Amino acid sequence: MDNDENIKRENRVLISLEQAKKALKMLMQDSEKSQLEDGILELIRKLKNPKINILLDAYPELLQDYELKELLSGKLQILNAQADDVKTAGLLSCLHLLVHFCYKMQEKQNNEDDCIGSLRYVLSSISLDKFKNYLLTIILSVVGIDYYEKFQLKIRDVNLNFEDILNLQNNSELKEHFDLMAWFALVRMFLESVYINYTISNHN
Repeated sequence: MDNDENIKRENRVLISLEQAKKALKMLMQDSEKSQLEDGILELIRKLKNPKINILLDAYPELLQDYELKELLSGKLQILNAQADDVKTAGLLSCLHLLVHFCYKMQEKQNNEDDCIGSLRYVLSSISLDKFKNYLLTIILSVVGIDYYEKFQLKIRDVNLNFEDILNLQNNSELKEHFDLMAWFALVRMFLESVYINYTISNHN
């Protein structure tokens, strides 16, 4: 993972290996896994960009010709595709793969040898910080800066107990993209749990 030291721990939801293990186990339950996967599909739908769907289908072939790090750089020029679209499709492909690999390893421990190399290839191709920041940029392109700032302001105003969250979900200003923002919070925890659990620099 590049520049691991630049990831600021104070910006993480999870700060220890123990927390990461518990979070990943929870997130790989069938219902939470489905939420993660359904959220990817919903984000793709809200992007309203058919080129993203084409690139997602083409990604296995693209990985035959390019390194994943190149595809995620946002600089790679591919025929009939903008570099940002290539990066977006790559990021969402990686997210889906991480969910898939982690679920397989949680489901059966003997799957680990089959998945760990591919999982670590993804983790070594993009840092945790960049993954979260790029994903946030994609979400901002859907919800808009004004909505995001209103959402952040509202969640700072409450103690985030269950009743408060339900009230926020029904708030007329937040309702449109509330599910997407809740999904992003789940994904952020998922990514942190994966990087902490499976980054070689943390433990063998």
